Amino acid sequence: MGSGQEEGLPSQPGQPDQDAGGHCGPDLEEAGRASATPTTPGLPTSCPPADPDDAEAAGPPAALLERLLLAGGKPSSHGTQHGPFFYIGGNNGASIISSYCKRKGWKRIEDSGREDYMLKWCEVQSRGSYSSFREGQQLLYQLPNSKLLTTKIGLLSTLRGRARAISKASKTPGGPQARLGKDAAVATLEDLPWTSPAHLRPQRVLRMEEFFPETYRLDVKDEREAFFTLFDDTQMWICKPTASNQGKGIFLLQSQEEVAALQAKTQSIQDDPVYKLPLRGPQARVVQRYIQNPLLLDGRKFDVRSYLLIACATPYMVFFGHGYTRLTLSPYDPRSSDLSGHLTNQFMQKKNPLYMLLKEDTVWSMEHLNSHINDTFRKARGLPRDWVFTTLTVRQRLPPGC
Repeated sequence: MGSGQEEGLPSQPGQPDQDAGGHCGPDLEEAGRASATPTTPGLPTSCPPADPDDAEAAGPPAALLERLLLAGGKPSSHGTQHGPFFYIGGNNGASIISSYCKRKGWKRIEDSGREDYMLKWCEVQSRGSYSSFREGQQLLYQLPNSKLLTTKIGLLSTLRGRARAISKASKTPGGPQARLGKDAAVATLEDLPWTSPAHLRPQRVLRMEEFFPETYRLDVKDEREAFFTLFDDTQMWICKPTASNQGKGIFLLQSQEEVAALQAKTQSIQDDPVYKLPLRGPQARVVQRYIQNPLLLDGRKFDVRSYLLIACATPYMVFFGHGYTRLTLSPYDPRSSDLSGHLTNQFMQKKNPLYMLLKEDTVWSMEHLNSHINDTFRKARGLPRDWVFTTLTVRQRLPPGC
């Protein structure tokens, strides 16, 4: 997450005061969420309690998390100073976390290397480590391997790996295709019709190209050359750095001249001996085919920010927050080069001279969005009443036995 402050957003619980991205789609760059039971690949989800005789410590991780937050945890015996201790590295949410911890009587430490913290709230520049992390006794504001989802190249690689795995599974002898019979043998798993979980036939798998724009990595020679070869003036593309926020470093590619300039720049960087040294390479970028006919609200681009927290996997515990809707101030014009009409984040909208006058119209509550769709689209599109809180709302189905 970035540390840039978001002005103009409503101060409501569950709504961030920072902006984590400059485009539609998943955008939590680099940082994870505070978790006592990380479930990200690469980290075990269960560890033995520090004190096997402690009945509370042997309970579910969710109960341990609740005990930490409500009871304040156990004091540390580090040196002569008594805890609990908390460490904050960076400015992202620091004032909120610091005031909360101090109200509970916790003491702030400045040494990032200390391991006797109750809570470690750090940004990428001050990484935490899970090598000494004590599950159920500590909170750490980061998840290992989060880059697989929270950076643009990480997400791209993850989705491509998923697509390859699905394609391979659909062609495996005795796999889903074979079990459907000879009539379906020519189809792939992605071509199967949608079915409900109650049916025996497998559900149709959503193809990557159905929800993710065509994308090329500029740090990979073959992909870079493929993009430069296919581009023509009838297309629009958008170029983004892999790990940034607030729309920083994003620009549109709308002409052959702009693409030629980008090609020359990437070639000069590749030939520069400085960038061949370890840790001196330029920030990697992706180019994506721009979606030129997006869904609009009042003629403006928008995105919906909802929040899902997987607090515990055993037992399965999920928290969902509706969040809010962000809109641009300017009407959408695909021919415009003004990024404030293409990117919905507040950092970009604040560049509009009318922002201070109209900033309340750049953030809608979900209740506002629901009312707008009821009044504007429900009858014309045949939508059910309160579509936002029914069809759009994320519904979690508990696994069997939970």
